[in-house]
Amino acid sequence: MGGSLRLDEQQGGQNLAPRLKGLLLRMTALRTTLFLLLSPLLFGQGAANQKADGLCKVESLPSDIQNRLKEEYGSWKIQEPTDLSQRAREAWEPEKPLACPGIAVGHFESAKTLSYAVLLVPTGHADEGYRFLVFSQKLGQPGYEVRVLDKLDDKGAANYYIQSTPISKFFDEPSRKKFQAYTVDGILLVDSAENEYGVEVYFWSGGRYRHEPIDY
Repeated sequence: MGGSLRLDEQQGGQNLAPRLKGLLLRMTALRTTLFLLLSPLLFGQGAANQKADGLCKVESLPSDIQNRLKEEYGSWKIQEPTDLSQRAREAWEPEKPLACPGIAVGHFESAKTLSYAVLLVPTGHADEGYRFLVFSQKLGQPGYEVRVLDKLDDKGAANYYIQSTPISKFFDEPSRKKFQAYTVDGILLVDSAENEYGVEVYFWSGGRYRHEPIDY
């Protein structure tokens, strides 16, 4: 009986080995499947931010604007996704996942010419202030005029981003007449701070920029 018992143990061990091998193969396959499923979540956001960072380079703007920024704002840079606070990124990414949070382009002043809005932050200290500028080209004139729409000289800049928006999204015909908002596009300045969330729409009206708080 002792010999028979040892034989049974050997046979049991031989039968167990293929089962263990099969189990290990299934576990490996499961880990691979989970990795493939989670990869877009783990790495997709970083890839999107890297692509958007590329769109935030000053070289993406017209050469005249590039020169003005280098000459007059040499110690500032365009707000990038990596500069944003977590709350700002969470608010910005669903809206403009492949755009730049520091650049907005649109027909802000005229339906015939494009204007360029930029949100600048201090190089090396991106949370310590911002300058919100718009560059516009007048018909028949070379170069761009620059206007400072808003500025901050304190911490909290990481909570802000800008984007273009159709004026019709926030102004119906009676509101257009009331505010004289007849251009095609406006600019949203979003403050996503935890206790101060707010959105202002900037629009061209009567030869100047006005802004109004909106529900967004």
